[in-house]
This record gives sequence, structure tokens and C-alpha cells, in this order.
Amino acid sequence: MSEDTSWDILDALADEAARYEEEEGKPTPESRAAAQRYRSMIDDRLAAMRRADLEQLEPAQVARGWIRPDLLEMTRDKLVAYIRRLQDQQPALGFAHRSLRNVSDDDLRTMIEDIESTMEDES
Repeated sequence: MSEDTSWDILDALADEAARYEEEEGKPTPESRAAAQRYRSMIDDRLAAMRRADLEQLEPAQVARGWIRPDLLEMTRDKLVAYIRRLQDQQPALGFAHRSLRNVSDDDLRTMIEDIESTMEDES
């Protein structure tokens, strides 16, 4: 059975299940089980399609940028305080790590560089 035929059958079964529920007014245990099977098939197919797409891409290359010497000299407490001052200057500034506890010192330095470059772009 071809893949297109499988999708056509799945589509027909889903339509029939929807018509049944519309006529009967409620799903049955069988129709719910069928819906779950259809959902699993669709999820599996979408995951396979995504994997195939990813295989076509080259691996991501992440290059670490240069960090200013003054930031390299700062202790963790000073880095966090610096970020907090930048936040005070830019109330709309937000980032995923609100507490900054689980962020490495180098990542704090990179965050400062990113924040400052964004602020320069806006002016």
C-alpha cells in the first residue's frame, strides 16, 4: 500500500468518525481509541518528515565571539549587577534566565555583549 493511499484511508476514517460523532452526539470508547490511533499515526509521520528534513541540513556551527577584557575581569556578582543595571535602563529587556543562578559566568558576559549590541542598534 502506498503512502498516499494510507493517508487517503486515514482521511476517510477520520471523516467517518466525525460524521458518527455528529450523528450520535458523543464519542464512543471505540471512536476515541480510533482517534488516538490516528493521532499517533500522524505524529509518527510528522516526526519522520521532520527527521528527514533535518538530515538534509548541515550541522549548526556555533562560534564563540570575542568578549571584552573588562567583562572578563568582572566577578560573577559584578556581572549580575551589571545586567540588573542594564535592565533598569531598558525596562522592556527580557531574557529566559530571570534568576541568573544557572547561567555560567561566560554566558553572563555574552548576555551583556548581546544586550549592549541591541541597545546600540536601537540608538
